Amino acid sequence: MTADPINVIEYESMVFERHLSSLPGRTRRSGGVLDQSAYTLLNLLQAGGPQSIGELSAVTGLDASTLNRQTAALLRDDLAERIADPDGGLARKFRATAHGELSAQEERAASRAGLGRLMEDWASEDLEAFAELLGRFNRSIEERTGRDWPRPTASD
Repeated sequence: MTADPINVIEYESMVFERHLSSLPGRTRRSGGVLDQSAYTLLNLLQAGGPQSIGELSAVTGLDASTLNRQTAALLRDDLAERIADPDGGLARKFRATAHGELSAQEERAASRAGLGRLMEDWASEDLEAFAELLGRFNRSIEERTGRDWPRPTASD
């Protein structure tokens, strides 16, 4: 008898999350260490443009106090800056600095290199299928939670 796919998916997603956070080269770069919250927020700012605490909360599902701590760390480390709303709104927004952009790019390159090494013996069809299914899985979560994550362009 085969295992229930939902049970397997639940367990394997927990394992997957843990593995991703510990990939060799995933959290090391020339400027030091970019933690997961900084990496996530910088990617959101790059893909979605300047965002307020409220907008970041709507995407991540994190509360304002958590995001205030995380964005304060971005500001302290010169990874992001506060700016006036480009659309004229009242809330100030966060935008990645040049240093933040570079840090996220370095982190992304290290992450992609690590994943590439792990999957170097996979057939291209398997890589494409996995990418499609993982994207579909994430979009299903977003549809049900109402939290749409911005996606980078194909060249990112």
